[in-house]
Parts: sequence; structure tokens; C-alpha cells
Amino acid sequence: FLGVKKIHNFISMSDMKYNAIVSTGIEIVNRVEIPKELVPDDAQVEITAKVFHGYNAGEAYKGIDENELKKTKGREYGYDQNTKKNLVE
Repeated sequence: FLGVKKIHNFISMSDMKYNAIVSTGIEIVNRVEIPKELVPDDAQVEITAKVFHGYNAGEAYKGIDENELKKTKGREYGYDQNTKKNLVE
């Protein structure tokens, strides 16, 4: 209805968004991958889980299975007593 017929560079990992767009007849020429080096360590758990459950992340994240999902760890959370004290005050 907006006259969009083609998207040259689609930057989204979501297959739901991709499928919804394509099902309306809009052509997507290139699905842009998110390079692993641009994903911060803090986001590894989230992105690995999303890819495992069907998100498209391109070649960089191919082969994520349940074992790979279980091995993925987030950052360690820790704080010192001064931080705890400041939060309480």
C-alpha cells in the first residue's frame, strides 16, 4: 500500500519479519548478517538462544545446536560491598 516493491538490504534476524514482508510480495535482495565481532560478549547468550529458536544470523552462527546453547555463558556478575552499600542508601 506504500508502493514498496523491493528492499535492497534487510537488517533483521527475525524470520517472522522476513516472512511477513516476503508474503506481501515485497522482494528482499540481501539479508545483512550481523558479524560476530560486532556482538558484545554480554549479548552472546541472547543471540545464541535466538538463533537456536529460529532467528537468521547468517553463516557466522550456523550450526548452533542444543549443546552449543548449553555451553554459552554470559558475563559473570559481581559487585563489591561498597556498591551494595551505595545501592541500599
